[in-house]
Amino acid sequence: MLPMKENKPWKFQVDTYGLCVIVHMMLHNTYMEIGQKQSLDGGHINLPGISFKRYWNVDLWKELFTKLLNRERCEDDTETLRKLRKSMEEYICSDPKLMKKLNNELLVKQRVSLCSS
Repeated sequence: MLPMKENKPWKFQVDTYGLCVIVHMMLHNTYMEIGQKQSLDGGHINLPGISFKRYWNVDLWKELFTKLLNRERCEDDTETLRKLRKSMEEYICSDPKLMKKLNNELLVKQRVSLCSS
């Protein structure tokens, strides 16, 4: 589980967790619940409990959540965040129509969220 939930020492994990919660809310319009999945090395990794839709760029979102929810206590997040931002920018800029589509979808989700609260 996450260090904050296990009462273990933590440094910036709360910030990266918060970023994941925000992204998850934007994608799914629900609060993020964490599930543990078996990793290739026999350990476990933390991932959101809700799966990504198959028509989304699943690899991009999996990478974001895997890297941000499974940080080591002493790791510097700066380089990881820089690489993730670059991946997102490259994906969004790869298709000019994508930005317009994303803006429209996110605005609809935002309106729904604001009207339901």
